Amino acid sequence: MSWIRARLGDGHIRQSGLTLIEIIVAMMVFAMISVSVAYALTLSLTMGSDNRSRTAAANLVAQEIDLSRAVEDLFTLVDADKTSTMNGTTFYIHRTTNWVTSTSADATCGSGGGQLKYKRVNVSVTWAGMRASTPAVRADTVIAPGTRINDPTLGTILVSVRGASGAGNAGVTVTAAPATPAAGAVALTETPEPTDAQGCSYILKVAPGNYNVSITAANSVDVNQKATPLTFVGVTAGTAASVSFQYDRSGAYTVNYASNAPAGSAVIPTNLDTTFKSTYPLYTPSAATNALSKAFALHAFPSGYRVFSGKYVAPSASLPGCLSPDPAEWTTPGAGGAVGPAFPAVATVPGGSVATAVPMGLATVTGLNGQFLKAISQAHAPGTGAAGCADTMIYTFDKLTNDSVSIALPYGVWKLYRGSTAATATIAVSTGLTAPPPSTVSAAGLLTLDPRIVVAP
Repeated sequence: MSWIRARLGDGHIRQSGLTLIEIIVAMMVFAMISVSVAYALTLSLTMGSDNRSRTAAANLVAQEIDLSRAVEDLFTLVDADKTSTMNGTTFYIHRTTNWVTSTSADATCGSGGGQLKYKRVNVSVTWAGMRASTPAVRADTVIAPGTRINDPTLGTILVSVRGASGAGNAGVTVTAAPATPAAGAVALTETPEPTDAQGCSYILKVAPGNYNVSITAANSVDVNQKATPLTFVGVTAGTAASVSFQYDRSGAYTVNYASNAPAGSAVIPTNLDTTFKSTYPLYTPSAATNALSKAFALHAFPSGYRVFSGKYVAPSASLPGCLSPDPAEWTTPGAGGAVGPAFPAVATVPGGSVATAVPMGLATVTGLNGQFLKAISQAHAPGTGAAGCADTMIYTFDKLTNDSVSIALPYGVWKLYRGSTAATATIAVSTGLTAPPPSTVSAAGLLTLDPRIVVAP
């Protein structure tokens, strides 16, 4: 006991122990060991879970292959995506299908070639939380039709209908009839099926010859703004011909004319053209009234349309065209320090609607109360900086009902004529005509409507 008391009473010995550095080193060693053990345990658990998920995914792939092979009508077997939840894990099942032709090439409804022989089905399954290095579980199979779909003496027509976004457009009615000359084509004995979920329709056992294939659906138009587009196709024995359409529900475009004039103050021609300019062919419908607001049902291009009044004609190698209705075609700056206006495109989605303001050239005519007015476009004088227009536009106005009337016309150079009737409006208007700058009126009554905007010096 004396020895113990001596040891406990020794202050030097009682205060000795691990230093702070030794504690930190010990903790670091413990942390490294703990992290390694935790990583090993986590990796083991993750790999175990991944292996269990792969086993479940393989079962889902096999199940989807069996379901595909059980489909009686292969034309109803199309691409599909679905999900399935097992043991708290969500699995994503993706199925793709392709017809394989007699030339051993994959065929889609938008491409022709040999006869359709069988359908290739690919199924892949992924799952939530799968490791980045883990590949999807996949399987392929080929399925032959249960009934004969080909005849070596006949042909096939593959019809593809794509929407404005490029995806397949389902439920579109498809028809085919002998063209002129028929070249052996005969009327179909069975009505083609509407397009499937991929936008495809297959017209089987067609007599060789020439056919007109058309499509239709409610409130829909193609890229040429046609509600029932028609395409010619030639069919030969033992092959598949293809026809493609871009067709979708129309968008409603409301055009408000002379938007740069005080509301309702300007009068526009009764037969005014409107140009819708996109990356596809121009669409230029003519009006039958002078209403300041009109609605148009158009193909809903994602990039939209640039809209302006008048008949725009693009130049060609042999013809200069008519560019002046488009404000963006005028060179800048113009007379008096004028600069061109911004003219953005407007767009909507299939089935949607959009409104757009369309500014026009403005002028005032006085002293013509009770007269009819006619405007005829003129070629531009060289060196004026105005966009060219070699083509002639002729627009007529209803009887003027006031001594001073504000009229609106497409941009460009115009000559006005008056008369007691629309048919006799042949007397040139040379006085009583004014226009705000930078638009001008010559001494001979030549009216230049300039879209450029005057800016302060």
